[in-house]
Amino acid sequence: MTGKQVMFGIALALASGIGGYFAYDAARTSSEDKSPSAAAALPTFALPDIGGMLRQSSEWDGKVRVVNFWATWCPPCRREIPLLIELQAEHGADLQIIGIAIDDMQAVQQYATTAGFNYPILVGQQDAVDLGNQVLQDWIGLPFTAFADSEGKVLRVHVGELHRQQADEFLREIL
Repeated sequence: MTGKQVMFGIALALASGIGGYFAYDAARTSSEDKSPSAAAALPTFALPDIGGMLRQSSEWDGKVRVVNFWATWCPPCRREIPLLIELQAEHGADLQIIGIAIDDMQAVQQYATTAGFNYPILVGQQDAVDLGNQVLQDWIGLPFTAFADSEGKVLRVHVGELHRQQADEFLREIL
């Protein structure tokens, strides 16, 4: 082995180590809560639901909203759906959960046949990605969930799988 090959191997190992650290750090921080700026508000949007009907965000004006961005191919997304169904059932009079699937309509419709959704599921591909970027700039993975008060002000965005204790804490802040 020549000196150049050894130096190349060391440089490659160093680059891999640095890249691995940043990947680890991104994964470690992917389940964090991000507090948006004071002026952050849910953007207006229109996306089709799983029945093909165009739904406007204004439909839920005046309600506390939990907007969950997810996909059928995302295991943590699928794991948190039963919790979102429970929260909608428990707080339905005071709260509206809205699922935004960044996915193919057919895949979401097929998944919905067994999921038991009790809240609206809206579907989009690039439109849903663009909406997600308006809610959480530079997001890099799913799921993420925005908690907004009845005026539409986003109080918190949770990145990663949502768990019961976190959801209860966030809802205590806005209900």
